[in-house]
Amino acid sequence: MFFDRLENIGNYGKNSQWREILQQFIRDYPQIYDKPEASYPLCHGAFYNVMGAELKKDNAYEYHKKYIDVHCTVSGTEKIDGAFFSLFLGDGKYSEEKDAGFFHDIPEKDCTFYVETGTCAVFFPYEAHKCLLLDDRGGDVKKIKKAVIKIPAELWEKA
Repeated sequence: MFFDRLENIGNYGKNSQWREILQQFIRDYPQIYDKPEASYPLCHGAFYNVMGAELKKDNAYEYHKKYIDVHCTVSGTEKIDGAFFSLFLGDGKYSEEKDAGFFHDIPEKDCTFYVETGTCAVFFPYEAHKCLLLDDRGGDVKKIKKAVIKIPAELWEKA
């Protein structure tokens, strides 16, 4: 997992497909605020989901097996907690169809990201992330608009 400015995330992978996906998304990014909530295709089997969401005080941790998640806030600030998979207790409820598993019983978080417009948090398969949390630094935003890029994990592994 890592956190950076959106324009920098293409610098992390050595694979040209990773960069092409992110460059395509960055070109779309200025128009995302006006796009309806839906899924939008990118190159190399990647896509992004645009959504509006109410922020919460707490939420379940989620993880994925098939996709790398890149969380990009379009408006507002979202707090995201991250934890390593080795901290999970129980078996989690994983859906192969949705590529999502959920856990509530993680003893402690490993990191916290405050994702604001122009920044992003990246989570690789099996890296747990608790999303859609209220900014506990005193922010008063209760709803955000965000995009989550879903990149096939094998594109990173081939780098």
